[in-house]
Amino acid sequence: MKKSLLTIFGTFAVGAVMAQTPSPSWTISQNSNFPIPTAGTRFLDAVSPNVVWGIGYDGATPSRNYNYFTRTINGGTTFNGGVVFTSTSNPSVGDTNTWVLANLDAIDANTAWVSAYKKSTQTQGAVFRTTNGGVNWLNMNAPGMYTNTAAFTNIVAFVTPSVGITMGDPNGTGNEFEIWRTIDGGNSWTKIPGASIPNPLAGEFGLVNVYCKQGSSNIWFGTNEGRIYYSNDAGLTWNVSAAGPAGASVNNIAFTDPNNGVAYVYNGTTFEMYNTTNGGQTWAQITVVSPNVGKNDLNVVPNTNYFVSAGAGTGNQILSYSTDNGVNWTDWGSVGIQYLNIDFADGNSGWAGSFSTTTASIGGMWKYSDVTLTSPTPPTSNFSLPANLCLNGSSATVTPVNSSTGTGPLTYSFSSSPNNVAFATSTSSAPVITFTANGTYTITLAVTNSISSNSSSQIINVLTCTSPSVSFSSPTGTLCNNVAINFTNTTTGNPTPTYSWSTSPAANVTISPNSTSTNASITFSAPGIYSVTLVATNANGTSSLTQTVNIANCSPTANFLLGTLTCTNSAITMTNTSFGGATSYSWSASPSVGSISPNAAAISPTITFVNAGTYTITLKATNGSGTSIATKTIVVSTCVGINENSIFANNVHVFPNPAKEMLNIEVSSSDNYSVVLTNLIGKVILTDKSSKDKMNINLSGIAPGVYFLTIDSKGQKTTKKIIVE
Repeated sequence: MKKSLLTIFGTFAVGAVMAQTPSPSWTISQNSNFPIPTAGTRFLDAVSPNVVWGIGYDGATPSRNYNYFTRTINGGTTFNGGVVFTSTSNPSVGDTNTWVLANLDAIDANTAWVSAYKKSTQTQGAVFRTTNGGVNWLNMNAPGMYTNTAAFTNIVAFVTPSVGITMGDPNGTGNEFEIWRTIDGGNSWTKIPGASIPNPLAGEFGLVNVYCKQGSSNIWFGTNEGRIYYSNDAGLTWNVSAAGPAGASVNNIAFTDPNNGVAYVYNGTTFEMYNTTNGGQTWAQITVVSPNVGKNDLNVVPNTNYFVSAGAGTGNQILSYSTDNGVNWTDWGSVGIQYLNIDFADGNSGWAGSFSTTTASIGGMWKYSDVTLTSPTPPTSNFSLPANLCLNGSSATVTPVNSSTGTGPLTYSFSSSPNNVAFATSTSSAPVITFTANGTYTITLAVTNSISSNSSSQIINVLTCTSPSVSFSSPTGTLCNNVAINFTNTTTGNPTPTYSWSTSPAANVTISPNSTSTNASITFSAPGIYSVTLVATNANGTSSLTQTVNIANCSPTANFLLGTLTCTNSAITMTNTSFGGATSYSWSASPSVGSISPNAAAISPTITFVNAGTYTITLKATNGSGTSIATKTIVVSTCVGINENSIFANNVHVFPNPAKEMLNIEVSSSDNYSVVLTNLIGKVILTDKSSKDKMNINLSGIAPGVYFLTIDSKGQKTTKKIIVE
């Protein structure tokens, strides 16, 4: 016979009503609103925090066939329902003679599925769907589905709104489990071939409502032979494994993720539990079963590692949870309430189905009301100790600051190496630690919870200490703003202190590399009188010293050296000799030059002159106190040989050179030509023209020095450097 735990623990116990104490975590009583007294919840499906579906039955006479359903769309504030199978002769009860409900699988507020088998023959079956919140339920069987006289429908289950399966007992050719699959929300179904399903054992069959689904591809169902069939591809192919002995009945299955699951198995009348960590490929019996496990229903809290259970039988009226794959269970703490089933939509939204009172429509549902359930986290050991500890006389004590994390309860264990250390209580979270000798000690903290253990260590130096004696020095003489001033720390103390530099006022001050460095370089951007304080701290105490510095307003002085005299298209380097703490420089030339390399803000750039002429070079040196400007003049010449025509130059002769009173020019050409004599800064001294081969220039009125003589004949030029004595 098909059965579920409901047939074992599903009778309303009148005496329990008088002594009901709800769990502190389940304090919200809601009305399931079934239309008869002492109605129980046979199936429960929490779809979302607002939407819950349930199927009811008569708790006073569980064997009576009812098909009440209830539904809430407001988190249980109100439940309303009706019947799945209608009857014109008895509309309040509906048709209870044709079908017996096997399971409920809800999709959303409007869509839900039930499977059912025929009451009269206890065979065959069908799947029914509502898409309007239960107003109408339609038979969605495909042709040939569950028509064999040996067929029997156990479940319908959807892993997505579109993809689902329905499973029935072995029958027909090959005596295979009858499994159908849909990918269009149940509008059409395809039968899974027997070759994709492991063969059943002799006499093996499924159990109504004994199934589990996880994610969008994992489905499991149990049998009366202690076996669990499982699919990892949403029902296309199947495998099977043993979760209990042959002949045992798998009555509940739940998985928190695709790998970790728990199963209830009844070996005769003996309740057993098994778990798996590989998706159901293998199962191991949980040898020590906690007395807190509820035997009537098993489920999970989505997206956590919480298994939850409900119990309704004598001595098992309980709600409980496990976070270690079913090995240990914690009682949520209630008295005298029969819990038939349990389901969670998320970590905040859970419901436990019970019995309504002897007054119709009152009670019957409890809602979770405690903190959000999340997966326990493994422990992380973390604590702090001072780096150094001073012996005061013959001993020293310290209390660690324990900041370990993890889902409790956490247990602690402190130890030391070397071990000549006394812990007030080594298993407390922060014990007083006593040292009696100098040395370096490694203190270790091991933290353990139900998931795992974790350890961390800290090193502490136990010393004979001396207090800090603060001392530091700074440069003497004029101290300028915007100039870094170095302070040298000569503080003593054991252990070596930590330091903190500060100034008063603190505005317009930069401490480098930082305020906790041993030595500090301090820049004051504004003039004034400042107090500079150094605080030194070690395990034996704290000391400080303050000195005063007078910061003057020091504007920079710009200055630079020119390179050697240059010709066009060559470069000279400017040597920056500015002083006074300039923070930036700017170079320029008038008229414009060819280029300043690497840029006009360089400290000492190189300048290239393209054209001959007299140039003024300007340097601006700037800091926070002001700007200084320096200028210098340089003459750039078109040097001999530049811009000459080589053939024409060979036809021109100038002599003597050096010359004193007379300069002779010979030009091997009958063309007219002109002569221009300029000094070093480009000033024209004399000009002349001739068409004769020879020309004489009188130098008697020209000052001694270096000159340039340019001869131009119809665009052909040559320039000669002339020295006048």
